[in-house]
Amino acid sequence: MRNPFHTDILEPEQPFCNRVDELRELTSHGRNGMNVVLFAPRRYGKTSLVKRVQYKLHEENVCVIYAQFMRLVSVEDLVHRLAKAIVSGLHEYESLLEKGQRWLKHFPSIRASFTIDPATGLPSIDVQMAIRQLDPIVALENVLEEVGKFLEKENFQICIALDEFQDIVDIKEPRVEALLREHIQRHKASYIFLGSRRRVLLDIFNNRGRPFYQSAIMMELNALPEKECVEFIVEQFRQAGKKCSGDVARALTLKVEQYPYYLQALAYRAFEICNDECTDKNVTAAYETLLESERYGYQGIIQGLSTGQLKLLRAIAVEGEVALTANNFLQAHRLTLGGVQSARKLLSDQDLIEQNANKLWRIVDPIFRAWLQQAF
Repeated sequence: MRNPFHTDILEPEQPFCNRVDELRELTSHGRNGMNVVLFAPRRYGKTSLVKRVQYKLHEENVCVIYAQFMRLVSVEDLVHRLAKAIVSGLHEYESLLEKGQRWLKHFPSIRASFTIDPATGLPSIDVQMAIRQLDPIVALENVLEEVGKFLEKENFQICIALDEFQDIVDIKEPRVEALLREHIQRHKASYIFLGSRRRVLLDIFNNRGRPFYQSAIMMELNALPEKECVEFIVEQFRQAGKKCSGDVARALTLKVEQYPYYLQALAYRAFEICNDECTDKNVTAAYETLLESERYGYQGIIQGLSTGQLKLLRAIAVEGEVALTANNFLQAHRLTLGGVQSARKLLSDQDLIEQNANKLWRIVDPIFRAWLQQAF
């Protein structure tokens, strides 16, 4: 029998836990041409949710464009990703190989080429800038200007999603942010700005001194509701021909604190381990294998930290939730106030730690927290 749980980006037809209200709200904003900032920790299902939103909008004859900005390295890289996303989105809306070629005349700075994959028979799109030696900032302005003119001439709705949008700050080119804002505010389109480095993303949109200040609706994804998680797990086991009681499903849900990616990942492993019915013992065993499989990624995270940053991260993991400036915390872990303040900024910017409603700091990722507690 096929395992019903998935740990990659979920396709629209795959089982999706809850997010009914968020799906409805985002789809409505897309129809209405509103801009939205969607923020949440990594692995919270933002991309899967937006892909589902864009699928629904596409069914309503809205042209959808999706660009991934994760780990941008240069302005040229940004221009290329944006240009390829535009061409790919237009091709999905109306095949450029058949009758949509007329659209490309609106984008003289983009040169698109198509090859057919002999194995699948599907077209593969390659994009280059028409003038490669052009200043990347000028190239970016040209593409944005062409998008604006295209939207003025073509009579259809468009929704553009920019994933991990906050990574534009890593380019270290101050003109990019202002240039994007200047053109986006004039585009007749709905933009969804996704991001998982929440502190950085929110500063872009909430800092009065920055170009995107208060230019979009802010929308946060919270942890999944416990009740819906339990029902989802029980139902997916049932449909796949196995049993999982509500109590076992609840234990599984609480182990990962309703964290969307880990909910699917732990359920996947429990489903693989169990026979006809999932038990608490299966969940415990699955949890251990999950910790083991994730350690490679966690080791990569800590290798990029300084000694002071790692020391603070470990201390927070030990405490669970803590006031970082409390004397007993500093003394117990041999930390200095200055060292904590310096390390806190990077850990927070990387979304490794966060403050809760009670102003206490904690590790964002519950499985990373558990791994840190075991590893040190």
